[in-house]
Amino acid sequence: MLHPAGRIGFGWADDLWKQSKFGWMSFVAFDPSGRQIASDGATDPTDVDGTLSLWSFPAGKLIRKLPGRPIAIAPDWRYYATTEGIRQMRDGTIVAPTTGTVHAAFVPHRESAVVASWGDGPDPLMPRLVDLTTGRTVRGFGSHRAFALAVSPDGSLLAAGYWDSIALWDLRTGHLLATLRGMGRYVRSLAFSPDGRVLAAGSDLATLQLWDVHRRTLRRQIELEGAQISTPAFSPDGRRVAAGTYGNGTAWLVDTRSGKVLGRAHVSGMGCGSVAFSPDGRHLITPSTGGLVTWPYDRGGTVRVFRVSPPPPTKG
Repeated sequence: MLHPAGRIGFGWADDLWKQSKFGWMSFVAFDPSGRQIASDGATDPTDVDGTLSLWSFPAGKLIRKLPGRPIAIAPDWRYYATTEGIRQMRDGTIVAPTTGTVHAAFVPHRESAVVASWGDGPDPLMPRLVDLTTGRTVRGFGSHRAFALAVSPDGSLLAAGYWDSIALWDLRTGHLLATLRGMGRYVRSLAFSPDGRVLAAGSDLATLQLWDVHRRTLRRQIELEGAQISTPAFSPDGRRVAAGTYGNGTAWLVDTRSGKVLGRAHVSGMGCGSVAFSPDGRHLITPSTGGLVTWPYDRGGTVRVFRVSPPPPTKG
């Protein structure tokens, strides 16, 4: 179900990779048109900053670089989150300083984002809604540290991950709506399906759960291999979910209805920190280090591209 389609970007000879001074690539994203890819990591053998890079797809030509190492990108690609704050994709200008940001999730169709930061306020990593037009905090959600964040496609729900639980918050009022329990580990990654009906949750020890958002019930639990699961990504039709695992550097493709693993691919010598579907669902991209493991970690990286087999037609 995952068919290697090559690599894009960077184009260095292997002996030049070792000259890069930054760590391995850990972030990828598609733009809404499917014609650009965003990534972190070094862009040439002398690059030491690992900031946001934009590449053409499928040609893999570097378009431009923007300041800050990316954590998340807004669905419409107007903003991106870095450890220093929320920045405009237009020119990298910070519109909302959020010192020490670790997690971020953008609210679709609104000028706002939910962030969890170390450097702001008395409660480190407590989720808070930030207005991107003013840079001010609108409201907080609870009083506990969150280890993962996701906002529903309609912008009504915030999912926040904790130890053995996921809190569902009303994004407009800040009221707690439900608590989903049963992971048995830290919830380290979250993502809503395109229709908002399914919530994917990844643990710090390779457990992937699929929750029915409206019924608040666990639909599937899939035990993968490796360590922490990166932020899951749903295919545009919602029938597949992909995720990466740290430790063994593997990308996984799972059927959301049956929970069956449809495919897996080793992409890194350290960890697969990000995955993304193209808007048409035909391609899946991941970071890749090519398996060069040196200290500290791999040097440089590439974007690995996979063709995804179409799902069989739905019966009935």
